[in-house]
Amino acid sequence: MFEIVSKDFLEKDFKSWGTMFPYHCIYILENGKYAYIGETKDIDIRAKWHADNARKTKQKKYKFKKIHIITSTASQESAAKHFEQLLIRLMQADKKFIILNIKNERIPYYDDKNKFEGYFDDLWSGLAEIGLVETKDFSAVFNSSVYKYSPHTDLTEKQVKTLNYIVNSINSGETESHKEGFEARPILIKGDAGTGKTVVAVSLFNFLINSGKYKKEDIALVYPLKSMRNEIREVFKHTEGLDPKNVVAPADITKKRYKIVICDEAHKLRCNNKNLSPFYISYMKKKNNEMKIDENCDELDWFLLQSDCLVLFYDEKQITETSGITYESFKERLYIETRGVRPVVLSEQMRIKAGPEYISYIYDVLYQRAENKIKFKDYDLRFFDNFAEMTKLVEGKEKEEGLCRMCSGYAWEWKAKEDREKIDISIDEVDIKWNTPAKRWLSNEENKREMGSIYTLAGMDLNYAGVVIGPDIYYDVYDDKIKVNKKNYFDKNAKKGIEEEKLRPYILNLYAVLFTRGIMGTYIYVCDNNLREYFKKYF
Repeated sequence: MFEIVSKDFLEKDFKSWGTMFPYHCIYILENGKYAYIGETKDIDIRAKWHADNARKTKQKKYKFKKIHIITSTASQESAAKHFEQLLIRLMQADKKFIILNIKNERIPYYDDKNKFEGYFDDLWSGLAEIGLVETKDFSAVFNSSVYKYSPHTDLTEKQVKTLNYIVNSINSGETESHKEGFEARPILIKGDAGTGKTVVAVSLFNFLINSGKYKKEDIALVYPLKSMRNEIREVFKHTEGLDPKNVVAPADITKKRYKIVICDEAHKLRCNNKNLSPFYISYMKKKNNEMKIDENCDELDWFLLQSDCLVLFYDEKQITETSGITYESFKERLYIETRGVRPVVLSEQMRIKAGPEYISYIYDVLYQRAENKIKFKDYDLRFFDNFAEMTKLVEGKEKEEGLCRMCSGYAWEWKAKEDREKIDISIDEVDIKWNTPAKRWLSNEENKREMGSIYTLAGMDLNYAGVVIGPDIYYDVYDDKIKVNKKNYFDKNAKKGIEEEKLRPYILNLYAVLFTRGIMGTYIYVCDNNLREYFKKYF
């Protein structure tokens, strides 16, 4: 379908190219390390423009040596623009080249769009054959964080509107203090799991840091969880114009004042209480004293104090730890007369193929509000009585699709932490260990048979999730209620000094988060017999 022609990038040859490529084409300029991807109808004129531009701008330092021209008799402008955007994201994720593009535009629907996407698979194979990409396995690129969270992602119309709302709010100054005695208003973006909060957060940061108005300002993108922070740093590492140093932990906000602080997963911010480690409490007190604020202040207070403009991406239903700041505490600081928030809502379900109704259904089942069983078209949702069967299916899906993992609540002791020869979890004669504390656990092939936890999977995508509901919760048939078994919950800091009834919503939310990781499907196994019978009514 597509022809790939590779040529030396020599200015004396440009004039002879005009009649060779009479159709819209995509081109790749590269020097072995850096690459630029574009599309054009007139490749000779476009190539000369790049040569002239290189003499005048910083592109001179790249000294492109080769140009690879991809074209077809069936290529139309919309298809070429679509392929250009796909190549930017995929070659960025492939990591053979540092991609120089910062272009990010939404591609509208065009005739034969699905047919052209099918052709793209063959194009990728052609690029691999001539050594322009490292990864021959297409699914490995699609499953990588660098692809999923790329700032070059083709945003939906609603996501573009959300970005516009946020940027306009910042540019117009509408969130700034409007009179003495009033504080600046944070921008609060609410959205369920799978609505694209992380993609919008990364795209927002990319736009601001590369725009003329904010280019020289201090802007931070904050991730409370280390696992997610590492994933986004990997994205920034392979994106021209972005620096991994700008992806920071909450504690880093205490070090200086920022023009703009963007916090993704803000429901993971921590409060200052006894559930935090002694080292962390000591560190907080030290920093709070330096900033001359009350020692009981928490991470949200730091953000409010250290930023001119604060943007929070938030989902109260994903508060899964007792050390987290409760929604009531958020409201106490934000929804007050002297502050308030600039609200934005993300409602379009982007991740889970089951659609937005699935999210509500999961919470209704866990909180015993569901009235009827609901089936979800085009979503592989299954319940298992046999754990070995479920693990076998998850392993099979991993070979087919990649990015398929088992996961559970903290319902077993982490014995292998100190001794890797020990087994943490044993169900139906199947032995599994908890996830290794690797820097990027999901992308590590050696960890495929480990059990993921909320600490490694919060905010992450899976293609298929095998969710094990452990013995930390059970169904009391006499009280007709799902209850917590505190002795079978092994997050020691989280359960310290809290009674079972107060611990219950945190654990139920934890499982709800795991239920919303799978893009294509979720498989379920329940350890408690009575709870298993309850779940069978709904799955």
